[in-house]
Amino acid sequence: MSRNYIDFISAYCDNWCERCAFTERCSHFAVMSALAMCDGNFGRALELAVGRAQRPDGSPQKALRERIAEALPSQQEPSKKELDDIGREMDARNERVRRHLLAKASLDYSVAGQRWFEERHDRIDQTDGSTYDAVDLLQRYLFFIHVKVVRALDGKDEDPTGGFWDSAVQNDWNGSAKVALISIDRSERAWRRIAASLDDEAAAVLADSLAGLCAEMTRTFPSAMEFRRPGFDQPARGSASNERGQP
Repeated sequence: MSRNYIDFISAYCDNWCERCAFTERCSHFAVMSALAMCDGNFGRALELAVGRAQRPDGSPQKALRERIAEALPSQQEPSKKELDDIGREMDARNERVRRHLLAKASLDYSVAGQRWFEERHDRIDQTDGSTYDAVDLLQRYLFFIHVKVVRALDGKDEDPTGGFWDSAVQNDWNGSAKVALISIDRSERAWRRIAASLDDEAAAVLADSLAGLCAEMTRTFPSAMEFRRPGFDQPARGSASNERGQP
């Protein structure tokens, strides 16, 4: 398998491998493919896909746990109080994120969209190719949008200035927000296509809900679209194009 991988490309993609031009440059895709060859053995699949960890001189690398123990021989195990404090901090952040307007709105959209598909299953089966492609896209992103919105909110709550990443733009929460915004935009256009094709008012309402979600996401993450996604937004060495075709 290829070892010419683009670092972190899978962290800010839409997980739609079938339509991606970068699968040969993606270590995540390579590992998932290798799992089938290794009967689900993740350790063997990881070694097959990315190779065994090595030192610069080519000798085998020790396990991470061993390296940490050698580098921090006096490091103490965290106390129960420290673990409890961390747990309370994480629980509080999770609750703040869960109650955030964007988390609620994106989850409401996912649930409403799922109900729409359940109630119109027969009509969908009779649609033309263009409409069916829109349905395929919507089902791909239906819950993905909520997941990425929550990840962006969680990251911004934990590190609001991007200090951990040394950047107010190139940080994980902006990257997650950008993927969410791209998915929202594509989904809104797909709903409008379906609304026109099926003369379906509910589809138009779902499109409008995504337009509102997009506006609120843009207010909350004003620099998200400036984030440069590895591979997709940056020239990839050895690749003829740095963008896939839009669904």
